[in-house]
Amino acid sequence: MLAAWQRSEEAGFAAYHKAAAASPTTPPDVPQLRWGQVMGVREALARANLERRLEQALDEGELDPDVRTFPAARRRFVQHWLTTVQPGFEGRAPLEAVRRERRELWAAAPPTERRALLAAVLPALEEPAAAPVDTAEPLRWLLEQIGGGVTLTQVGYLPREVVAAAFARYPHWYPIGKGPRSEADLFQLAALHELARTHRLVTKRHRTLKLSAAGRAQLADHQLRQHTAALAWLGTTAAERQVTECALGALWAEPRLREDLCDAVHPVLAAGFTHDDGTAMEVKDTERLLWRFWHTGRELGYLDERDRSVGAPISLSATGRLAALAALRVLAEGPRDRI
Repeated sequence: MLAAWQRSEEAGFAAYHKAAAASPTTPPDVPQLRWGQVMGVREALARANLERRLEQALDEGELDPDVRTFPAARRRFVQHWLTTVQPGFEGRAPLEAVRRERRELWAAAPPTERRALLAAVLPALEEPAAAPVDTAEPLRWLLEQIGGGVTLTQVGYLPREVVAAAFARYPHWYPIGKGPRSEADLFQLAALHELARTHRLVTKRHRTLKLSAAGRAQLADHQLRQHTAALAWLGTTAAERQVTECALGALWAEPRLREDLCDAVHPVLAAGFTHDDGTAMEVKDTERLLWRFWHTGRELGYLDERDRSVGAPISLSATGRLAALAALRVLAEGPRDRI
């Protein structure tokens, strides 16, 4: 590492990360916790204590790095330690302490307008996470329709029988005319199809679309499916996620007219983001990002559809409130990779 550092700072850090990853005392990521590059006090304490505990387990023969099963055994060891009450964590398991610290740091982040929008939902996030429920029903329905395979059209759309089934199940997706003729006429279905492709829930060979191994797993496990739906609602860019978290905080307290929701969210986006050329974010940028949030929420059944008029307030549905908590936990309790 020192020799690499002499060549460049980047080479030194790369050598360090490679050596740390190869060390048997480095706590690996586990499904319950991915370590952040930037850590709070409790997370850093948990990682340091776990490193010492792993070293002790290796010295005492509790773990053997030379056997083929070592990686799996180390993951089980880490999971057990993180979920068991340990000294120094105020009578909590380290995992609970780390998640609580992450929520606190996330909630305290500027600007002031953001903190005000999130204030209403913070008490619900402090409650123990309820058992996941099947909040992503439209996604489940699509995975069931694809099942063992469907034949796509020449241009790659879902077959007409799936489009007809979607219209029969969700008539509010196409409230005018005799009904959609193809996926191109039903943007909600097209968006769900895109979501399935983006998260690799489906595979395509020639014109046959089938569920992937991940798709079959998510069809059988509503917790996995809820997580995927939450990620889809959050979006992929930092700006999309900023707008989504603020919109969810605002809607948690009360329904909002679109214009009012934009007025509430725009100051947060403008304070934290600029365009690539350095110019300020405009209201139309917030409107565009809210449009993505709104449409994705409708496709997944997370926004109330009872009044679909343009001037109707936007409100979270019953499943939308559960999904909002799941989505916000992804942001609040996820790893921090930057200050």
